[in-house]
Amino acid sequence: MKSKVDIISGFLGAGKTTLIKKMLEEKLHTEKVVIIENEFGEVGIDGSVLKNSGIEVREINSGCICCTLVGDFTRAIQEVIMKYTPDRIIIEPSGVGKLSDVIKACDTPKLQEILTINMLIAVVDALKYQMYKLNFGEFFENQINHAKTIILSRSQKVDNKKLEAIAASIRESNPSANIITTPWEALPSEHIISVAEQDTSVSLVHQLTDTHVHHKDCKCGCHHEHSHNHSASEVFDVWGIETPKIFEEKELNTKIKALENEKLFGAILRAKGILQLAQNKWVQFDYVPGEFDIKNTKANYTGSLCIIGKNLKKDELYNLFQVKA
Repeated sequence: MKSKVDIISGFLGAGKTTLIKKMLEEKLHTEKVVIIENEFGEVGIDGSVLKNSGIEVREINSGCICCTLVGDFTRAIQEVIMKYTPDRIIIEPSGVGKLSDVIKACDTPKLQEILTINMLIAVVDALKYQMYKLNFGEFFENQINHAKTIILSRSQKVDNKKLEAIAASIRESNPSANIITTPWEALPSEHIISVAEQDTSVSLVHQLTDTHVHHKDCKCGCHHEHSHNHSASEVFDVWGIETPKIFEEKELNTKIKALENEKLFGAILRAKGILQLAQNKWVQFDYVPGEFDIKNTKANYTGSLCIIGKNLKKDELYNLFQVKA
């Protein structure tokens, strides 16, 4: 069985070591994990945490994985797998390394036989996003562009308007990545890992399309005798957005009620969202024509909205919820 390889990148001081500690303490201590560090001599993981968790650490500190040490890196991976047979290898590259090159180093023919690239994370300091983007574009943006999941650290220290702008900027560069904007102190590692491993159960679109039940009065436009041959994209329009926007509770109720307006928004069959309110309160709403429900829920990795229907007027939905594409 191949070992999973998780690459947790992040520009200098972004907090990737803190994230790895959290994952080890809360979730990954149940697995056999080896960490490969490449920090030019700096040991980034607290020794007591590793000892208590039974974690093995392999340091490659005389150069960078993504340039001078590709041969050494391949040998190190092979030795680690032969000696420890780990379930998971976590690679913490140098803060100035290009994520694309680390991925390439893991994707050689020799390593493809013994490992599977799993999580590709870029930790981004929300406080320093604009400064790093301006001054270190090539290295900083490479990490963002090649990550499957982008985790904003120190997001609790950034006002909501700025956080929305950062998320929108990241989405322009990498529209397919999950962006975790909720401070990770409020999220269990199990949730973060599910998102980073692209667990489809996390996706609101997946939840909504999977729970749609056809019936004789169904308005989805499908033909029941052969509906099983259709993909969801052939039957439905889907509008979804991730956003760190903070809503007022009364305002949110008004917006959800407005979804009844078919002339303005299209025929909405189902809507669902997990959104943040003021005072760090989170709610989940479920909507079907004629009724909706809002209830308190746990913090999510960022706010999410998903709507399924026919002939959706997506520009009007953006305007309704006042979120950015």
